[in-house]
Amino acid sequence: MGQAQNARRVRVFREDDSFVPLGGAAVTVGRFDGVHRGHRALLQAACRAAAGRGDDRAIAVTLWPPPEWVLRPSEPRRLLTTLDDRIALLAASGVDDIVVLRFDQQFSRRSAEDFLGDLVHRLDMRTLVTGPTAAIGRDREGTPDVIARLAPRLGFTHLPVRYEGAPGAISSTRARSALALGEVDRLRAILDRSHSLYGTVGRGDGRGRELGFPTANVDFPQWLVLPADGVYVGSALVNGDSASYPALISVGTRPTFDYQARLFEVHLLGFNRDIYGRGLRTFIHAWLRGQEAFGSVEDLVTAMRRDREAAETMDLGGTDGSKPFCQVPN
Repeated sequence: MGQAQNARRVRVFREDDSFVPLGGAAVTVGRFDGVHRGHRALLQAACRAAAGRGDDRAIAVTLWPPPEWVLRPSEPRRLLTTLDDRIALLAASGVDDIVVLRFDQQFSRRSAEDFLGDLVHRLDMRTLVTGPTAAIGRDREGTPDVIARLAPRLGFTHLPVRYEGAPGAISSTRARSALALGEVDRLRAILDRSHSLYGTVGRGDGRGRELGFPTANVDFPQWLVLPADGVYVGSALVNGDSASYPALISVGTRPTFDYQARLFEVHLLGFNRDIYGRGLRTFIHAWLRGQEAFGSVEDLVTAMRRDREAAETMDLGGTDGSKPFCQVPN
């Protein structure tokens, strides 16, 4: 198994069999899709618990592929983040180590006691941090109450953490729903940052350039949740560049041209370079308008000009979510 490091020297293990403990550990386990505010509360609690014991390390353990893909392959869940993005966001949270456990049918049959005992043995886990909806092990049997009973027997301390706000208000499910509905403000409240997607720029039909609005057609994994059809104000970071550009983002089927395929198109303001085949990270800052079918190309161009003027004048203070992603993946 390969091991990667980022600038903070966070150790990343994509299999736990090569993990070497560097002392005791405060561990938190989860899928961490989106790494939202609630997830970060757990991660920060693990960091505090590790610091409180002196030489302990804070470890985030995540599962891949997602359990639903394995257990219910006919109805796979779409995700907010790729595994690489999840790792980058976890690393930005302040943890010392990230361990990715491969989830398969055999893994799904492990009892909560067996799994937690393995964390104690392999990771030298001394503290386990869980949220209010923890459900570890076979048939989701490892609830917080069950974990609390197992902790003394297995030799670790259980630290339950509750999120701020109403129960269930902060969750990956709600974040995915907000994105799919185009509810950008609600999504930002859950994540506490602007959401971003990373994809590769593919070749389109050049129609945007013909209209005076050259766009990058971005391809994503088919299982990634995309925003609702419409026009958004955002920013974009081209792989290899150090600065991002303001952007208009169009999601939809180009109803004016009776186009069938659903596209994610990005028009970078003040930018005119060929970036075909390059990676592009796009941050979604604000909803502008819904997708429309215009009566003529001239009407469409007029609307696009209004969109650009709105983007150029919009105050996006506080929406910059780029810090965890100062560089896009290679």
